[in-house]
Amino acid sequence: MESGFFYPFRTPKQYSPGERRLEGLSPDLKRVGDVEADDRASLIHLNSTYLDMIDRWFTIRGGMSSILALVVTIILVVAYFLAVFILVLPDVERGRVPFVVFITFFCVMSGILFFVLMLAKRTIGREFFTYTHFPIRFNRKTRMIHVFRHNGPGGVLTVPWDQAYFHIGQGTQARSLLDLRGHVMDGDTVVDTFAVGNFFDTEEPIRQIWKFIVLYMEQGPQALPKDIYILKSVNVSLKNQFICAVSYCNIFLRIPLIKWVFVALITGMRWLVMKSCKEPAWPSEIVGDSAIAPDDAHRWGEPSFTGGPVKDGKAEWEAMQARERRLNK
Repeated sequence: MESGFFYPFRTPKQYSPGERRLEGLSPDLKRVGDVEADDRASLIHLNSTYLDMIDRWFTIRGGMSSILALVVTIILVVAYFLAVFILVLPDVERGRVPFVVFITFFCVMSGILFFVLMLAKRTIGREFFTYTHFPIRFNRKTRMIHVFRHNGPGGVLTVPWDQAYFHIGQGTQARSLLDLRGHVMDGDTVVDTFAVGNFFDTEEPIRQIWKFIVLYMEQGPQALPKDIYILKSVNVSLKNQFICAVSYCNIFLRIPLIKWVFVALITGMRWLVMKSCKEPAWPSEIVGDSAIAPDDAHRWGEPSFTGGPVKDGKAEWEAMQARERRLNK
């Protein structure tokens, strides 16, 4: 679940030609299979030029790992100052504790605190004051994939659509969680890795996302199913964070009372995280390559909150319900 976000993907890695043929996802529609094309709530923008998918980690932002890291850090920092400056230092000034003992105690406590802060930084530092999301752009006109990482130099990974190697990836800690994984290859060696869209615990949704992308890149937006709408919103609002928190807790918590306590905690944490972050901004050359025609008939509407209406809310709801029933057959 946290692979590639709090913990880096493991690269380089070797793939033999046989493994690539066996494990890889083919961009040939004849070989994609009979699955229904569906974005599985991973799509955030779509038009005739490009589509943007959400990053794999958007769902877990401000989740339990972040809450735990923040709470433990606050407790330890407060305990450090209480122990050193409230409990021990006054006794040193009164001569009850030798100064050399205090220095030893201070160094040990400071070392422990520094070690804990370095561990927490991996989680908290990845969450706060970064970006609200890390989109992946598939430009069908230039046939390029752009993976946003940061706004600085080298902050966007770019790989040609025809040269990227895709397969179904597994989480490092939670190996039952699967995602659509892309690799940049140097021969048979993986030199960089990225993940696309939401994660799931079965292969079917991953294959549906893959077919959705392949249809778009190879045949265009007109080839996509007509009953699909953009469901995901990256709007930084309290309502949107609540909806995302409910989705997160529905995956991992089943007991109603406990679930709603954590929904409240995660909603607040997500809101704080997102408020501290800025919107991702693509480099000017990618913006230029992503120009949208003013009269683009295939520019999809975007909801103001996840699951919200785009045009006709009732018609969209009925279409989504019909699609859900079809996918669950």
